[in-house]
Amino acid sequence: MPAENRSGSFIRERWPLLIALWIAISSNIVTFVLLWPKAAGVDFAVFWRAVHALHPYAVNEQPFVYPPTALLWFLPLRLVDAWPGYLAWTAFSVVAFCLVALWLYGRGATALAIISPAAGVGLIPGQTSLIASAFLFAAFASDCRICRGIFLGALLTLKPQLAVIAPVFLVLRREWIALAAMALTTVLLILVAIAVFGSAMWSDWMEAVSGFQQIVAHRGLSMSAVSPAAFASTIGLLRLPLLVLGFAASVVIAFRSRDLDNRNTAAMVACASLFAAPYALRYDMIAIAPAMAVLILSDSGRKALLACVAYSAAFGPFSLAAGTCVLDWRSRVTKPVNES
Repeated sequence: MPAENRSGSFIRERWPLLIALWIAISSNIVTFVLLWPKAAGVDFAVFWRAVHALHPYAVNEQPFVYPPTALLWFLPLRLVDAWPGYLAWTAFSVVAFCLVALWLYGRGATALAIISPAAGVGLIPGQTSLIASAFLFAAFASDCRICRGIFLGALLTLKPQLAVIAPVFLVLRREWIALAAMALTTVLLILVAIAVFGSAMWSDWMEAVSGFQQIVAHRGLSMSAVSPAAFASTIGLLRLPLLVLGFAASVVIAFRSRDLDNRNTAAMVACASLFAAPYALRYDMIAIAPAMAVLILSDSGRKALLACVAYSAAFGPFSLAAGTCVLDWRSRVTKPVNES
């Protein structure tokens, strides 16, 4: 076959991959130029200061708004200085994400996901998105339902935005053991957090969350939001109606996804939860990046273009909707597989 024919055939068959690589390279270059070095480790610094502070939820310019249970996960940061801790945190995030994503999605999808725009915009400030996604993937990579519940409970106490609708999925899939394990894990970690930090920490957290919404609006962070409620102010709409609409959409998503295989269910749990979340930003889309990468690597049809839109994480809730449509389409054209 002539070289030009081979080249043309490759482009026709692999155009989604070429688009995804262009998106990844161009977006990460822009992200690096905009965020490095002034934004390097800024979110990690918030976590680091929180576990060293007597009052983690005290009002400041960089508030800590994770739930008190998340402080349990951040406690090891007391053992490291800020800058070495950021480097270790970044390395651990990448390793944890890649190891579990490899298990669930394979090498190609994991490689494409770890260079995605969502990964880059989360790694530079030191976000929790990759570690949280590793919890989510681990929950569905194993056939052990107790393990699934434990990992989902742990995720709920660290980053609720990625697991808030998980109980609905477990109920619809009739995974009662996993549901019980998730509830028990969550309650146990709440009790431990109360024992370690005191019950007043919860009221402090609620006040911090209320004030944080004003900071989001003031700094224009809603421009990079992916949840409808967080994106509302960008398009001049009220948050509450979009929060209700997002929750309703998440329940519909869960109902339509009850027969998906485990790796697509993991991505759908993330999609549904992000729709229902009051606050979620672009870096949280890393939780669905491997699932989008699977389609990008295996399909050359129009649905692959939607997967590229979701992979880019550049269009707010529209990228999230694109990813949800791709996963829903796959559930309609493939045989349901119950891997649990």
